[in-house]
Amino acid sequence: MSVDIAQHPDSSLGLVGSASTGGAGFIPVTINYVATTPDCTFFVADRAYVVKAIRGRVDVAGTGGACTAQIRKTPTATAPASGTVLHSGSFNLVGTANANQALTLSTTASDLLLAVGDALSYDLTGTATSAVGSITVHLAPA
Repeated sequence: MSVDIAQHPDSSLGLVGSASTGGAGFIPVTINYVATTPDCTFFVADRAYVVKAIRGRVDVAGTGGACTAQIRKTPTATAPASGTVLHSGSFNLVGTANANQALTLSTTASDLLLAVGDALSYDLTGTATSAVGSITVHLAPA
């Protein structure tokens, strides 16, 4: 599938997929977490994608000590904690409330490619006592 530049009705430019495949531009995929959210899968690819950005926001900072999350690419039959980390560093669940966090994407291009059936997974380290927030992965059709 190709990705093209298109002009929107408001005259801005954006990316869209080809009309023949019915694709669209960037696809935001969000996991909303609370303190009890376990390691889990939150998206399964229905086509090939490229990860373009990962951003999150803490609504309520965790209070149970250090607590971080990683977003991983997990092929079928792979546990969330065993997949490929898509970024350097980690998302801080005890970070400043109402502050955005942008994660630096992996510099290994193949890490950022999702094949049909690959999943995005949330992998928690530490105790997320009282933590609430969201993490969004921005995908583009590949």
